[in-house]
Amino acid sequence: MYKDKIKIYTLEFIILAVLSFTLFVSNIHNKIFLAILLVIFTVIAKVVLKKRQIESINAKKATIVLIMLGIIYIIILYVIGFYIGYYKTQIIDVMSLLIYQVIPLIVIIISSEIIRNIFLAQNTKYTKTITFIIMVLIDLIIYIDIYEMNTFDEFIEATSFIFMASISCNLLYNYISNKYGIIGIIIYRIITILYVYILPIIPNIHIFLESILKIIYPYVIYNILKYTFTENKHIIAFEDKRNSIIVKVILSILIIGFAMLISCQFKYGILVVASESMTGTINKGDAIIFEKFENKEDIEEGEIIIFLRNDAKIVHRVIDVKNVNGETRYITKGDVNEQNDDGYITNNDIYGKYKFKISYIGYPSIWIRDIFSNN
Repeated sequence: MYKDKIKIYTLEFIILAVLSFTLFVSNIHNKIFLAILLVIFTVIAKVVLKKRQIESINAKKATIVLIMLGIIYIIILYVIGFYIGYYKTQIIDVMSLLIYQVIPLIVIIISSEIIRNIFLAQNTKYTKTITFIIMVLIDLIIYIDIYEMNTFDEFIEATSFIFMASISCNLLYNYISNKYGIIGIIIYRIITILYVYILPIIPNIHIFLESILKIIYPYVIYNILKYTFTENKHIIAFEDKRNSIIVKVILSILIIGFAMLISCQFKYGILVVASESMTGTINKGDAIIFEKFENKEDIEEGEIIIFLRNDAKIVHRVIDVKNVNGETRYITKGDVNEQNDDGYITNNDIYGKYKFKISYIGYPSIWIRDIFSNN
C-alpha cells in the first residue's frame, strides 16, 4: 500500500512540474508538446496504477445527455452572437490547423480524461485534490493562447476568468468520471472546445461573459444528471423545492446580468473609476453604469460621458458643445480639474453616456490592479 502511494504521488508531482513549466513557456507547438506528454503519462499511469471499470447502468444514457447539452451550449453561444456579433475564422492552411490545433486538442482531451479516471480510482488522501489541480493547469495551457493578451493586465484578466471557469468545469468532470465514466466527458469537451476551429463564424463573446457561462452551465448539467439518473430519489416538500428553484433562478439572472455589464457588449456596461478627476460626483472606486453611445444621439452640455483617448476610457463632463463645419465637437473637463481636457472630442470618440453609480464596489479591483502594477 505504501509503495502504491509513492507511485501515485511521484507520477502526479512529475505531471504538475511539467505542466507548470509548459504553461509559462510560450511556443506555437505547446499543444503538440502537451499532447505527447499526456500520452506518455497516460501509458505510464495505465501500467503502474490500478484501473477501474465504471459499471453504471446509466453511463450510455448520461453520454447521450451530455452530447445534447454540449450542442445546446454551442446554440446558446450563437444565440448570444445575434446580439453582439460574429467574426469569421481565418483558416489559412487546413492541414496546419489539423496538425497544430485540432488533433493535439483531441489527444489532450482523451488522454487527460483517462488520467483523471485512473487517478480518481486511487484511494489516497490527496489524489483527488492533486488531480483537480492538474486538470486546471491543462485547461490553462489549452485556452491561454486563444485570447489576445498584449499587456500584463490582460494576462491577469484572462487567466483569472479561465481559472474560475476551469474550477467549475472540472468539478463537474470529476463527478461524471466517478459516476458515468469518461466517454460522455470526452465528447462533450470536444464539442465545446473544437467548435472555434471548425465552424466558419464564431460569436464575438467577451472572455468574461463566456467564462461566466462556463461557470454556471456545469452546475446546470450537474443538476440535470443528478435529477435524471439518481436512484432512490427523495421526496422533497413542494414548497421547499419551489423556493430553492426561485433562489437559483434569481441568482443565475443576477450573475448573468452582471456578466453582461462587465463584458460591455450589450446596451449597458459597467466601469470602475480609478481616478479622482470627478470627485464629488463620481469618486475613485465607484462603479458607473453607462449606456453605449450611438452616433445618431445628441450629447448636451452638462452630461457626463465616457470617451476613448489613447486606448483609455475617460469619464468626464461635457462643458461646451460646438458645431464646426458640420462636425459636432465636445469640450470636456473633470469636475475637480482646473483646466479643460486637451483638444476636443467628436462622436467617434464617445463610448457611452453615464447613467448612475454604485459607490465603493470598485475598490477591490483597484487594489488588485495597484498591487500587480507595483510588482
